[in-house]
Amino acid sequence: MLTEALQRLARHSAIYAAGPALQKLVGFLLLPFITATIGGAAQYGILEMGGVTLAIAAQVLGVNLLHGMTRFYAEAATPRERGEVVSTTLWILAGTTGFAAVLALIFPELASQILVGTRSETKAAMVVFAILFAQTVGQVGLRWLQANEKSGTYVAITTGKTLLEVGIKIVLLLAGMGSLGALLSILGGEIVVAVGLTIVLAFRCGLRFAPAVARKLAVYSLPLIGSGLFMFVLHQADRWFVQRLHGEAAVGVYGIGYKLGAMGNAVVLEAFGLIWFPFIFALANEEQTRLVCRKVATYAAAGFAFLTLALALYADEIVRLMASPEYAGAARTLPIIAFGYLFWALFQVLHTTFYLRKRTGHVAWLVGGAALLNLALNAALVPSHGAMGAAWATLTSFAALAIATWVVAERVWPVGFEVVRIAAPVLLAAALAWAATALPTTFSGTSTAVAKIALLLGFPALLVGCGFLDRAEKEKIKSLLAGLRRPRSGAR
Repeated sequence: MLTEALQRLARHSAIYAAGPALQKLVGFLLLPFITATIGGAAQYGILEMGGVTLAIAAQVLGVNLLHGMTRFYAEAATPRERGEVVSTTLWILAGTTGFAAVLALIFPELASQILVGTRSETKAAMVVFAILFAQTVGQVGLRWLQANEKSGTYVAITTGKTLLEVGIKIVLLLAGMGSLGALLSILGGEIVVAVGLTIVLAFRCGLRFAPAVARKLAVYSLPLIGSGLFMFVLHQADRWFVQRLHGEAAVGVYGIGYKLGAMGNAVVLEAFGLIWFPFIFALANEEQTRLVCRKVATYAAAGFAFLTLALALYADEIVRLMASPEYAGAARTLPIIAFGYLFWALFQVLHTTFYLRKRTGHVAWLVGGAALLNLALNAALVPSHGAMGAAWATLTSFAALAIATWVVAERVWPVGFEVVRIAAPVLLAAALAWAATALPTTFSGTSTAVAKIALLLGFPALLVGCGFLDRAEKEKIKSLLAGLRRPRSGAR
């Protein structure tokens, strides 16, 4: 049963990963072109602040209703009830974000002030709020696909959107439109997805607004609005500190380091998250649910630790490859951000308990505490240390959040997370990354490359050698290897 459940989770995660992986690959391959044509780090900084504005506005305007939609969709007994859950969510989010977009059109200077702290970027600000409306409406349809495990359709739609955005972006950046052109390309893709999926939802789910469903969504999701705002602080507030204290160019360089450091989150964790909650909510047996959560947390720690180590070891090479020389300073913050997102990945699994037990208020309290810590660290470190201070604030607050969530989750609903097996790969990756910083400066390029490869390959070898795998896992691996060596039936 456990093996079948994990295989199903892995299968859908792999399918979902194909879409984000292609999207992020295209995005990362396009990054050198963007940094060379957008018009300098200051223009890239405006693009980063667009992301900050989208993140906080989405949380304020209720995007976390999508969590409630997923929860109640799984519980609904009939197709009509499921349709009402989806359509009611659509009406609420279209209303809140649509109202914000209209306000941005009426008061563009105020929208620009929110975006970058000045009144000079009115066009960019209006586009950002239009993106907010189209993106949120489209997310309802995409979440409906996830709830129905339509992973192939999801990947096709999101990949098509990415390719459309890339095509528009190339044309507009070559035309010299800078950050405004990049934002318009995002808007184009979001509009196509929002219109297409809304038409599908109208036929499949109807467009009924159910007040009773709206109340359930509000009660379940209201605590998540607070936690969502706190999550904005954790993920985005550092850009605000860097931009306000050191300018658009500084936040542009930091944004590149942050984006590259969060690659694991953007590709792997994002894909995993698309199926994780619909999957875990659908499990009926509590003991199986505990076992799946326990094993997934352990395997996530090992997998993300290895990925994080790779990003830390090759930070200089990644930045040189993916950005113009103006952004070279991003290599200093990349490893710190990568380790921060290792803890964020652990948090994503550990806090599942609160959703399973309908204790979403705990998420708000925990994330709120981490957000306050993040703000305090940014206020203390960014004025004198700039982007490096922001990076350390991110790592420290994410680590504190993961550890606190672990403690509280086990009290709410004991899962029996494997303390040693989760901590071991994290500590080993940190030790190997630190060892890389101690490589002699007299090493040649070849010697450094060999040393980094040895450190990276040493991670799984040391982990296995230290007894990370249990007996059942060793037997499973032996069985798989034996199956690979066994001749196929009919082979000559």
